[in-house]
Amino acid sequence: MARHRPALLVATLAAATIATLGSATRARAEDKPAPAAEAPLSDTYKRHMSNGVKLFNDHNYAAAVVEFEAAYAERPRASPLLNIALCYKSLFNYPKAIAALELALSKHGDTLDAPDRQAAEQAVAEMKTLIGYVVVSLDPPGATLLVDGEPQPPEALDKPLPLGPGRHRIGARAEGYASAEQIVTVTSADKSKPVRIALVAEKGWVVVKTDDPEMIIAIDKQPMGQGEWTGLLAPGTHIVQMYRPDGPEHTEQVLVVAGKAIEVRPNKGGVPIELPRTGLPPPPPPPPSAKPLPEPPTRGAYAQATGGFFWMLNEENAGGTAGARIGYRLSTRVGLELMFDYANIKVESAVPTVKVPLSSARFGGGFRLMSAGRRVRFVATIGGGFAYNWLAGGKSPGGTAFANLDTGLELDFGGVLLGLAAQQTLLLGGADTVDIELKDPRVLFGGGARIGFGTW
Repeated sequence: MARHRPALLVATLAAATIATLGSATRARAEDKPAPAAEAPLSDTYKRHMSNGVKLFNDHNYAAAVVEFEAAYAERPRASPLLNIALCYKSLFNYPKAIAALELALSKHGDTLDAPDRQAAEQAVAEMKTLIGYVVVSLDPPGATLLVDGEPQPPEALDKPLPLGPGRHRIGARAEGYASAEQIVTVTSADKSKPVRIALVAEKGWVVVKTDDPEMIIAIDKQPMGQGEWTGLLAPGTHIVQMYRPDGPEHTEQVLVVAGKAIEVRPNKGGVPIELPRTGLPPPPPPPPSAKPLPEPPTRGAYAQATGGFFWMLNEENAGGTAGARIGYRLSTRVGLELMFDYANIKVESAVPTVKVPLSSARFGGGFRLMSAGRRVRFVATIGGGFAYNWLAGGKSPGGTAFANLDTGLELDFGGVLLGLAAQQTLLLGGADTVDIELKDPRVLFGGGARIGFGTW
């Protein structure tokens, strides 16, 4: 059989051949004696390779990939990988074609002769020029990413996702949420095209804690577990029973809201009701490897009153501050916030022995970043805005911009928010009066307390 010099890749069944001749591309298998140091190829391997070539020649590339993958599982070597690469290239799935070639070069490159290795490297370089990249963000973060209907591993979200040019279906799914999908057009010029998919919750989370490992938990008269249970339920009213076969029973009627989490304990979390016990059986054993549920989202508006004290660098005394924060928690970890602060401090005038009261009203906003704790969380707010300053005598240094950073700890008691925060503010210049100079940036730092309420 004549051997063609490939324009793309070459391999035989001791390297199964992938060849391109002119504009025609075909997969071929050539029988060639294996090197003496290499074990003979099994009949199973040869059958998978032969069937893969037949399917490729019939343009059934997806089925051919299955056969070549089976051949590689039977005998890991470069030949099946090169044929897999050609199948994916024929399907215009350049990222997978590149991955197969790079695997062949990295793990089996020493089995390729110089022309074959050079052809594979050139093919990888050429296909990489066609690739575009998208950066996908999912809400909730634990959702499964789907690209053209195929689930992606979790690590696919850690870096830009390579895609061939054209239209792609990018979607996500998660238990308790309605699946969503977007059509995204990708070109080779896209290096970090943003794609955001936010799933809408269609179920609510219910967490049942009995503080008794032998107490049985039943939902709508169906035993679910013992001691503690977490699951998703359809929106609406449900009956939660917590009981021991020979002991007390607690029954709560709870209202489940899609996208919200509710914690139920004996005599807490719902409306206590009385139901006759009808001999519920013990719960079934838990599944051996249940997939963990995605964390329930935490969203909602919040408002807080603030108060505290601060120092201004280059001044010797402390000042006081009071204000308010109003915002919306977009997700468990991110929120948007509006702020108002009133601050007062005495500053030195041009006469060193005189202290002049300086007041400031600050209006602005920022991003609120939070840890994921439900009861205790760390909070940082980064933002800025506009500050208007005035003196007790009526003179005003005027307005100035400011940047602000708050960091602290927040306690959440069922929506009641208590917190302590350290606050750093940078006043970015401003006009002077005869007595006061605030033109240079001034640094303020201090601390304070917060109290408020969140609707999540």
